[in-house]
Formats: sequence, C-alpha cells, structure tokens
Amino acid sequence: MTSSSNPQSNQPLPYSRRHLLRAIAGGGLGTIAMVFLRPAAAAGQDLEELCSMFPQNSRCLDYLPGVQALDAEGDAIALDTFLPTTSPGVPQPVQGLPSVTYLVIESGPAIAPYGIRPVCPHRGCAVIWQADQNRFACPCHGSKFDAQGRRLRGPARQSLPLVTVVERQNQIRLIDRAPAIDPR
Repeated sequence: MTSSSNPQSNQPLPYSRRHLLRAIAGGGLGTIAMVFLRPAAAAGQDLEELCSMFPQNSRCLDYLPGVQALDAEGDAIALDTFLPTTSPGVPQPVQGLPSVTYLVIESGPAIAPYGIRPVCPHRGCAVIWQADQNRFACPCHGSKFDAQGRRLRGPARQSLPLVTVVERQNQIRLIDRAPAIDPR
C-alpha cells in the first residue's frame, strides 16, 4: 500500500498542536477575565464586617458594630458617665468579649481606639494589671508590658494583642479584631 491509498495520511490533522495551545491559553485568559469582571465581593459585604474593619466609614455612622462594653456587674457602660471617673494612663477593665478587655485611657480623658487583651503572647497566660507599678505582668514566665500593652521585657517577644474600640451613641463598643494599624 502506498500513502495515497490511506486517506488520512495525506490530509492535515483537524487540530494541530498550535490550535491546542491557543485554546488552552485563551481558556486560561478567559477564566482570569471572568474572575476580575464578576461583581466585587465588597458590594455584597454585610454591614457588620464593613464597620468592624472600617469603623469610621460614612455608612457606619449610625451602625453599632461589635458588642457593648459592660462593667464588672454586667451593666452597659455609658460613655458620658464613664470618662469622668477615669484617669489617663490607667487601663480600665471591661466585659463584653469572651475575656476581659482593658480600655486605654488617654489624656482629656478620652478612650483610645484600641483595647488590650490581657493574654501573654509568649504562652497564652492571663496577664495581671499591677496598678502600683503601672504595668501588666505575666505571672507564668515574668514578661512585663506597659499601660498601653507594649512589651517591656520578655520572654514574650511581642506586645499584648489588641481589639478595636469604637465610641458611638454614648456607648463604648468592642470589636473582636485588631486595629488595621497598631497605634501604640
């Protein structure tokens, strides 16, 4: 038999390797384009998530994100009655999140936009506020932190973790998320 007797040997293949590579590349680029052209996830983002991440956003002016800060008895804290009873530089313990949170009181007095979680980053021990020394101390391994939660000495290598604090409608709100930028 000669090659002319085989009808497939003289005809070009319907798809060449070049066609296949073009189809794969086009499909890949099309998939990438579809990902970028679909509606943004932020458009459907719920208000709680938006206001937790960006509490100063204009859409969040009347929204109360997070949970309300409570005193030791479990009563809601009103901002106008709480601030006159505080002293700058002395962290104030409040309830509301799963564990106690310390509000940082600045001069004025005013509440800082962050609160301190009293959990040692070294091994997770609960740190204690030592008012006589104006610092937090870890009873487990001896780490020390200042009134803003910054590390003074180890073995902890990081400062105390933070939560976001928002003042709105005469309330103090605690958001279980660290501020976008550590303000310390």
